[in-house]
Amino acid sequence: MGIQEHMEGAGPILTRPASTELDCESAALLRATIRPIFTSAVSWAGLADILKDKGYRLAFRQGSLCLTDRTTDERICGLRFLGFDLSELVRRFGRPIVVARGSQADGDVLSARPSSAS
Repeated sequence: MGIQEHMEGAGPILTRPASTELDCESAALLRATIRPIFTSAVSWAGLADILKDKGYRLAFRQGSLCLTDRTTDERICGLRFLGFDLSELVRRFGRPIVVARGSQADGDVLSARPSSAS
């Protein structure tokens, strides 16, 4: 009995998708690079501008504030991963300006209030 006979009718062999988790070295480097930006920022606009220069932006994904890649819009990590809490940032900067996107509690954090077109 060969493997071919044993596998017949079993369907395709499924593989696990590639992990989107950061390895520990990348996680440590990301924290070491990004945490000082959050710590030294004095406003949402300032934070957004610095993150933009680094290729990142802030966005809500499923109701949680996350760091996302600016070009691909993919979620990189949440605030808790970086050691911050949204309430802590709201105390420091005030409430963020958020525009809703989609229907999954997603939204983009804006660096400035949009102007009204009258």
